[in-house]
Amino acid sequence: MNEQLNKLFLDLDLTSNPQTMANRSSLKFEHIVRRGISWGNTGGNINNFVASFVKHPLIQSRIKEGQISIIQKEEDVQSSNFSINERILFKNEEDMISEYRQLTESFEKLGYRVKSSTIQNENFETKSENTEILIEANSKKSKLTIGYYLPPKDENEKQYFLALVFTNH
Repeated sequence: MNEQLNKLFLDLDLTSNPQTMANRSSLKFEHIVRRGISWGNTGGNINNFVASFVKHPLIQSRIKEGQISIIQKEEDVQSSNFSINERILFKNEEDMISEYRQLTESFEKLGYRVKSSTIQNENFETKSENTEILIEANSKKSKLTIGYYLPPKDENEKQYFLALVFTNH
């Protein structure tokens, strides 16, 4: 399971902390700190490691561009909680939906609970699809979310993004 998730998130070691993941990756991550105000146990700074990519080991379709972010709130450092967000931009709707279906099919097997949702417009045309996969490993629970949103038909500059989010809390 970890091997498949590591491939999904471009060979990041999901068992390590965000700083180590970014340092050991072949991608060039930029470290950004968003400053916040700490209110007791909430708020504070957010560490964000961001990198771009154009190839993905689990995606067969051509990718226009991709971005991966490792995000950790200051209050989550002790518990080693973090999230990884991956956005993949495709040239067309067919590639995006095809990759969504292929990824959800292969990762649903890893979960102990899977929840899918579809949002449609008034003409019953799909606007977005989301699949949440709850994963349990080493007494820790994680969630993998795979989804997409279709731009409105009248939008001139249509962009087709597949979003992948891994959260380990």
